[in-house]
Amino acid sequence: MQRAFAGIVASGSATLEAAYFRLPFVLIYKVAWPTYLAARLVVNVKYLGMPNLLADREVVPEFIQHRARPNAIAKAVRQLLDHAAARDRMITAFDDIVMDLGEDGASERAARAIIAELKEQRSLGRRGDLEIVLS
Repeated sequence: MQRAFAGIVASGSATLEAAYFRLPFVLIYKVAWPTYLAARLVVNVKYLGMPNLLADREVVPEFIQHRARPNAIAKAVRQLLDHAAARDRMITAFDDIVMDLGEDGASERAARAIIAELKEQRSLGRRGDLEIVLS
């Protein structure tokens, strides 16, 4: 991802990784029809790609299920390869998304927030079997 000029990325955490590395890409997601139909019954989101969810708009073209056709995907990738403005718009959106996620150390901040919550629960008398150790 760090060296590619454009990508085709399957839906999942790899889409956020691609955004982090400023890799313009298109998203694909295709599963067995029963799986897709079952998921549609329980999942109600506007977008599947994490960059799109975080931006609350389509930053990355999504080719889901019946739309995941080779010609359509190739046309979208060709757009990223041939049009600097399209690439630049996507990269700028990625930069905004990454900035909104915060500075380095997100895992440590998340762990500290969880530990603080556990300590709060303990101070309220809700004891568990977990021993909290901070270094």
